[in-house]
Amino acid sequence: MIRRILYMTAIVALSSCCTKKNSSGVVAGSKPADIKQEIVAIDEEEPVGNSTFWGELLGRACKESTKENICLSPLSAQFAMAMVANGAEGETQKEIYSTMHLGDDINSHFRKLMDVPSEQSKLEIANSIWINEKLDVKEQFIATNKENFDALVERIKFDDHAVGRINGWCKENTNGRIPSIIDKVKADDMMYLINAIYFKAKWQEPFARHSTTKKKFTTEKGEEVEVDMMMQRSGAAYYKDEILAITSKSYNGRYSMLLVLPNEGVTCNQAARHLAENYSTYIKEMDRCDVMLSLPKFKTNFFTSLKPMLTEMGIKSAFSKNAQFGGISDKPLLISDVMQKTFISVDEEGTEAAAVTSVMVGLLSAARPDKVEIITFDRPFIYAIIDKYSNEVLFTGKVGDPTKE
Repeated sequence: MIRRILYMTAIVALSSCCTKKNSSGVVAGSKPADIKQEIVAIDEEEPVGNSTFWGELLGRACKESTKENICLSPLSAQFAMAMVANGAEGETQKEIYSTMHLGDDINSHFRKLMDVPSEQSKLEIANSIWINEKLDVKEQFIATNKENFDALVERIKFDDHAVGRINGWCKENTNGRIPSIIDKVKADDMMYLINAIYFKAKWQEPFARHSTTKKKFTTEKGEEVEVDMMMQRSGAAYYKDEILAITSKSYNGRYSMLLVLPNEGVTCNQAARHLAENYSTYIKEMDRCDVMLSLPKFKTNFFTSLKPMLTEMGIKSAFSKNAQFGGISDKPLLISDVMQKTFISVDEEGTEAAAVTSVMVGLLSAARPDKVEIITFDRPFIYAIIDKYSNEVLFTGKVGDPTKE
């Protein structure tokens, strides 16, 4: 049996310096479910998880990247930045909190995510802090991250041996899927804060392999390519308006994949931004009905710098000479870049994915009618892997050409 596994790793490097019911009230061929719980748990007053952040991030990535396929890990980025925020002060901390949508009590929030029970689907989170023996770090910063993130703290000499130890930790905590995250340490590197997330899930209702057929997919460039199109009819949540159509497919346990198909003439960039602005409303208005889903198998490898996007979204001082990280050390620090590498593969049985986020800090010098809704993802679309209870988005991305990685 094929195992479907998703892995996420985040690193922070610090340097000195449609409802159709039958008689029983249930959609024919589907299981009874509260539609809100089927997708995500809606809080009427508070923002839904990191939905605003992931939507904004994906929208900017779709706009700025020239690649057909995009894959991001909002949750991995948030974990990394949340640990850094524990040492940020003043305007720097305020900007990180606001842009990352962390809320006022980030430690309590991430503590809860760390304690999510392992069910039919598996989510394991690990954190570590690797400190250059030359750097004096404030004990309160260490204590806070130990208490709320279960962070392993190691004070070591930053040399080639350190590279091996850090990469070894990443490999161990991602079941070998992320064997390395750094290839060398620079003279000014003083600290790495690393987050690793391990996720394993299979579809609640797997696609039948015999139903997968060759179909045409129109890419963002307007070219037709042949893809392996998976097909399935089942009871599912569904919504459609003048901008996009949305459905959801559940994994075993508490996770689901939200699938967003922009209408003809609407770009993924436009749909992502629209989704970010109206996410909570969309989820509340989704109805359960019979859905004929056609989804291509796809695989994506993606690498990008998040710095331009995070800067545009509001994190400015952290990347500048005005950075305030006095809660970490008395030495002046600033973030020099935020890099992310990701991988995702989706097929009939489930999902396998991996992500690495590297935040580096350098020296501070200068309901539906009686019909089956049909949704065919035969043109560029958006996806997101969501925790239905905490509302967190683990992975999100765009598929512009399923034949390319």
